[in-house]
Amino acid sequence: MDGMSSSRSKSMRKNKEQSSSIKELLMGFCLGTANIIPGVSGGTFLLIFKIYERVFSILNNINKANILFFLSCIIRLIFKSGKSSSLDTFVEFLRNNDFIFLFKLLVGAGVAIVFLSSLMKYLIISHFSVTYALFFGLILISIIIPVKMLKDKKAYLLFFVVLGAICTIYVAYEVNPYEKVKKKSEFYAGKYLENQAFDKEKKDAAAFLFTGKYTYDEYGYALICGAVAVSAMVLPGISGSLVLILMGEYFEVISAISGLKTLNWENLAFLGCFGMGVIFGGLLFSRLITAVLKRYYNATMAFLMGLMVGSLYALWPFKKSIIMAQQYIKKDGVISIVRDMRIYTNINEIPQMGSQLLFPLVFFIIGCIIMSFFVNKEFQK
Repeated sequence: MDGMSSSRSKSMRKNKEQSSSIKELLMGFCLGTANIIPGVSGGTFLLIFKIYERVFSILNNINKANILFFLSCIIRLIFKSGKSSSLDTFVEFLRNNDFIFLFKLLVGAGVAIVFLSSLMKYLIISHFSVTYALFFGLILISIIIPVKMLKDKKAYLLFFVVLGAICTIYVAYEVNPYEKVKKKSEFYAGKYLENQAFDKEKKDAAAFLFTGKYTYDEYGYALICGAVAVSAMVLPGISGSLVLILMGEYFEVISAISGLKTLNWENLAFLGCFGMGVIFGGLLFSRLITAVLKRYYNATMAFLMGLMVGSLYALWPFKKSIIMAQQYIKKDGVISIVRDMRIYTNINEIPQMGSQLLFPLVFFIIGCIIMSFFVNKEFQK
């Protein structure tokens, strides 16, 4: 009887662990979905799932001592005998520091980001105004989050709201997507003739070569953007993807992610730089944000509110567009010409009445409804 009871207990424990793992992977998937959609904050989902403090605690556990112990465990597993006891020690270390939970969240988030990147790329290229209208609605309602999180509503906080708004409007005004596309097209145009000599063998092998798709500046900028975006990803109310849009890097990142299916080394290197920025930025900003929130909580919330208010300028769905008669692009190592491409600028316009306004208005309302659900979920007692 004792044996049967023990067996039943082990079976129940195993089922509970499996159920918990699935739940944690799904939470990670939701976090990944939130972080790839501008306006939906990963930090908000951390609060909704009641794991905000837990995740920050885990990030604070990633210190020099734990990193060295982690590396020593890996070395013992690879090179030393007695792998069973070494593995038990390693698993216990991961469990005690809650790193297994973090790993499950990251796996779920990674799956969501890879799965949705191609969709987001398609929507921005083919349905710009409708997509940005959805983002606009999400952001507009999510401003409620830092407002409700304010502990004191005093007049001096308006200064930080205005400061945050000015910062985002300035960045959005300075980063013109059209100028970025035009500059890259002109760079490729100068090399177009020499690329005509590419034969089929080189073209087939190009996916595994570095062909100059990204410049060194772009790799470095991706690292910086990763570090800055991750600081927003962990804050409630503000989205890491929104920060990437303001910095003019959102489309580049999702394009590189959606291009992973071709095993292009340049996409991997670009995302590697972005990922390094995310890692270092996450480790640095998790401590910095904890300290800032503890000391200047209301000012920080007011500044976040201003960032979100100012971002509405960048997410205005109706932008002036320019038709490029010839755009030079580089794909799989070969420069080619794309004709009559519509490129959106950062100049806002007033929409005309009719279908140009109707469909974006519908998706703006949908965005407001979706975010209202999450806001109510977060603050319901």
